[in-house]
Amino acid sequence: MSLQFVLGPAKMDHRRTMVAQLVATLMAKPQDQFFYLVPNHIKFDTEVDVLNRLAQAFGQPDLYAQTQVQVFSFTRLAWYLMKNEAAYQVPRLSAAGIDMLLYRILQRHADELRLFGGEISQTGFVTQLAREINELQTANLQPEDVVQLAANAQAGDLQAKLHDLAIVYKDFVAATADKYLKPADILVQLNAYLRRQDLHGTHVYVELAGFAQLPAQEQGIVTTMLEQGADVTISLMLDHKVVDRAPENGTLFYQSGRLYYRLYQYARIRQIPVSQDIYAETPRVAPGLVALDDFWRGQPQAATGYEEPNTNVHLFRTDSRQTELAQVGRMIRAMVAKKHADPADDYHYRDFLIMTRHLDAYQTMLAPTFHELEIPYFVDLQRSMADHPLVELINALFDIDAQQYQYRDVMRVLKTELLMPNINGQPMDRQAYRQAVDLTENFILKSGYHGQRWVQREDWQYFQLTEGDAGVETDQNAEISRQINLIHHFVAETLPPFFKKMRQAPDGKAAVTLLVNFLTSQGVTDQLLAWRDQALDRQDVRAAAEPEQTWQTFCGMLDEYVTILGAEPFEITDFLALLQAGFEGASYSQIPSTLDQVLISESGMVQSQDHKVVFMVGATDLVMPDRIMTNNLLSDVDKENLQLTLSSLDGDHYLNDSAVVQLGDESCLNYLAFLSARRHLFFSAPLKDDQETDLNWSNYVRRIQRQFNLREHTYLGTPDPTNADARPFVGTKRRTISHVIQVYRDVLTTNTDRNRVGAPLQPAPVWVWLRQQLTRDPQFGELARQLMAGLSYRNQPVKLTPASVEALYGHQIYTSISKLEEFYRNQYAYFLKYGLKLRERDVFELSAASTGEFFHAVLDGLIKALRSDQIPLAQASDQQLGQYLETVTRQILDQPQFTILTSSNRMAYLQRQLINTVRQIAFAIRNQSKLSAAEPKQTEILFGNVGKEHGLKALDFQIDATHSVHVRGKIDRLDQIQVADQSYLGIVDYKSSQHKFDFQEAYYGLAMQMLTYLDAVLHNEQALVGSDQAAVKLAGALYMHIQNPTLKPKDIQGGFEAALLKKNKYKGILLDDPQLLEHLDSELQQGNGTSKVYPFARKKDGSYSGGRAASLVTNDQLERLLQHNSQLIIAAAEAIFAGEIQLNPIRLNDKTTALQYSPYLSIMQFDAMLAENAYRDLPPLSAKQVLDLLKTQKGGENHE
Repeated sequence: MSLQFVLGPAKMDHRRTMVAQLVATLMAKPQDQFFYLVPNHIKFDTEVDVLNRLAQAFGQPDLYAQTQVQVFSFTRLAWYLMKNEAAYQVPRLSAAGIDMLLYRILQRHADELRLFGGEISQTGFVTQLAREINELQTANLQPEDVVQLAANAQAGDLQAKLHDLAIVYKDFVAATADKYLKPADILVQLNAYLRRQDLHGTHVYVELAGFAQLPAQEQGIVTTMLEQGADVTISLMLDHKVVDRAPENGTLFYQSGRLYYRLYQYARIRQIPVSQDIYAETPRVAPGLVALDDFWRGQPQAATGYEEPNTNVHLFRTDSRQTELAQVGRMIRAMVAKKHADPADDYHYRDFLIMTRHLDAYQTMLAPTFHELEIPYFVDLQRSMADHPLVELINALFDIDAQQYQYRDVMRVLKTELLMPNINGQPMDRQAYRQAVDLTENFILKSGYHGQRWVQREDWQYFQLTEGDAGVETDQNAEISRQINLIHHFVAETLPPFFKKMRQAPDGKAAVTLLVNFLTSQGVTDQLLAWRDQALDRQDVRAAAEPEQTWQTFCGMLDEYVTILGAEPFEITDFLALLQAGFEGASYSQIPSTLDQVLISESGMVQSQDHKVVFMVGATDLVMPDRIMTNNLLSDVDKENLQLTLSSLDGDHYLNDSAVVQLGDESCLNYLAFLSARRHLFFSAPLKDDQETDLNWSNYVRRIQRQFNLREHTYLGTPDPTNADARPFVGTKRRTISHVIQVYRDVLTTNTDRNRVGAPLQPAPVWVWLRQQLTRDPQFGELARQLMAGLSYRNQPVKLTPASVEALYGHQIYTSISKLEEFYRNQYAYFLKYGLKLRERDVFELSAASTGEFFHAVLDGLIKALRSDQIPLAQASDQQLGQYLETVTRQILDQPQFTILTSSNRMAYLQRQLINTVRQIAFAIRNQSKLSAAEPKQTEILFGNVGKEHGLKALDFQIDATHSVHVRGKIDRLDQIQVADQSYLGIVDYKSSQHKFDFQEAYYGLAMQMLTYLDAVLHNEQALVGSDQAAVKLAGALYMHIQNPTLKPKDIQGGFEAALLKKNKYKGILLDDPQLLEHLDSELQQGNGTSKVYPFARKKDGSYSGGRAASLVTNDQLERLLQHNSQLIIAAAEAIFAGEIQLNPIRLNDKTTALQYSPYLSIMQFDAMLAENAYRDLPPLSAKQVLDLLKTQKGGENHE
């Protein structure tokens, strides 16, 4: 029985000294038992290394076996000693099971808890509580100890926390005692077991040199071993003994010094012999790292500088984190590729360790960077299971039932691809399934189906109506309906019976049985196995392990649930919450996929000291030292107060260190990380973060740089074309070609700069050579040539071939005028929208188009109803008009396309707003009619619609012998004014926003609607007036803004009705015909003034004016406008048939562009900075300029 310390700084080979002591004792006492204990995290590597050293010591380097020496972690030692003990055979309770049990305890005691009761539903709280319970156990605190601490605490938050912890902890211990073995119980059981053993002849070697702390439970095992007669040797990272008093917080070796002091005092009080300290004396690191160790342990203020160049410590900065990782990868590849005279000096991937304080900032970059560099790597961090599709399936499955089949929940289940329909007894093909799910999602987004719609037996009917449809279901629509209903009926036939059985389950065991049977029968386990096999085929061992681990964890939680709560009445809500709590604490077991791979970890974790090279990435002042943030139920202040009272309890009790203590340990933690390297230590940091904020070197690094006068290298993500040193950018062929492309792109951009002077830029010869090598490579050359060809790519669409034009458009174009307006805004957008027929998916929403359709339908129905009953609109009373409106509105709202207006309370409110608006407009139109001789003749007049029995002729234009264009449309309202034998026909277009007739846009083809509609009226005048003898003139084209205007007090000074008339005043163009204008507004027949209804005024001399808007045009001017509009239609059709698809978005008045609201930006990739991409700027034109241009232009001349 004795205690022996092996001391020394991190630069020394502690293990060499420990193994030497072990060998000497083993040779002297070969029949004794030897245990070599290390942290679980590095057990495997340590075991291999210790056995290799023993083999060398005993002269058996090729083949060596040892039965007396065991290398274990503390938990593995428990298994070795107690595997046949009854106490060790009880069922294990996993972290997930602990969370489930704690959740149930919190529920049971919710009324007694002062603080924790309200936190049960908070995400992460149960896991946080589990950590706190575990800390109490590892501190050797029993429930009665916590009760005593609560009683002694002053009233306040701490007392309330301890009160709640005591209740939960007591119930937790009672629920698990002799029933389950928790992770924290294993060491308690081991301690109890050791107290019953005679350990004389047992030699224990505890290696703590690679880290600083030993938890209270493990300290208890060491002291028990000493008491029971074992010889214990402990290696500590400590350069001096600590016997008289405990070290002060903040000193470099505070943690190991404190442990030395505690164990020394323990042995001294119990008169256990303490042998003379042994110091490790053999350096395990290169000379430059020895110097770093000496410097770090000295007084930086008194340092005189390192006289010899330090070739083992290196610094570099990069322009970004991504460049930083790429540079680390290139260095690793270069070092592995270099061969030395002595093979022992060669590097393997396993010789490299990449560390940073927190990996979060690099997490998303690791896989793409190292895969591209073809570097095998292993991230040594636990990953949560919470995001696995199986977990999502379970959560979403029960959410469907709880939320009554909401869209999001059903889609969450379907998109896990774990529940899939069977076709002829086999799982549905995955690609076909995805297509069906996507179509179903589009359909329900469009139709708003949710809730009981999912479980109805009737088929869902898919329809897609577009302009020109004849109302006949197509084969394509029928196929889409089939796919949608496949998913619909799968949900309807699969889920409701399952939910019904679950609700009827009498207890937890029955419910779990139903759930497992359901998942198994639906092929979930088969799908998980298929995922595993697919990952193995890809040689992705990590991904292959995830499905099995998740399913095993899930089944383990169900077993624990049945054991704990299986006999109790089943509650779905509680069951799901317990599963969620369980998965919250579950993580994957990390399994390296190969022995030779780069290790990536965090500097706060225990690391093996066998790595030859360490990269400390992200070495900024934000994380070195780290900003310690605690997220524990017991705060640092709570722990400080508790630590003062723990001494009053029996036994040794040590809580986890507070943030203050941890911050004091940062220097030691980083010291251990630095000295993890044996040959080389690299510090790196980006110059800026992702938000372009400047980042600075850590003060630790600055001190090291000053001490050793280290040169700092800077690496950029983009190479300098003129730099002959390409080594920082040479990696794999794929990685290197990307940098070659960057160089040649830079050269091309520079040489095409219009402002450049001097000789053309030429790339350095090394880049020319690299390009040649890569493009001529037998395996990689074809891809390299394709990638290099991208340099000559121009973002410019290629003209369509005649065959493509015919396939897309045929020989005849049937079009609305708005499509041709799109063509004039941007030819390529027209091609995407109407050639390829790309469009955004429909959603169940009240769009501007939907509200416009409602307004049009109501006003159309109102006027037709009045005409049917032979009631002139101007003579309809307020009561009559209100009754007609109510009837028509009710009929319109019953139509399927307006069901959205009854889908929610918000939509019901919007429905009332729409009804109020259309009512106001109807009364406004009636009041306008009272002042005018114009009467609505027809509404919603179709012209040129294929498949319609009623309607007017299309506007037909023959382009050439084989091509033609036919324009169709719908006129909202046609007004007629009869003056003696002269008929005037005018059109009114309803708009949901302010519109006016824009001569400039009409000239450029951006606003052709009104002129096209007037032309259609002119071509169908006889059919419209019902006589081929009548004299007909066009009255004009007017916009009416559909609105329920807001009136200010000043607006109604002239009367309320007059104010409303002014707000609803027509805008547009009218024929400058005195006879017409005189009858348009009866108030102006006897005097002058501005019309309240129409956009004109009568002057004192009796003439008429259109004002600034140039609303009045002569007959000749109107004819020229119509002729020019026809020319625009023909010119557009000619360009379309010629295959023109230029990316030529217009820009008007230096602010309005064709791309402002385009849904195709990601396809167009338009960039005005590119030489080949430029806006088509349209010179601004006034109304007078347009009319003058049309007067001087001759027929057929280009409008631009």
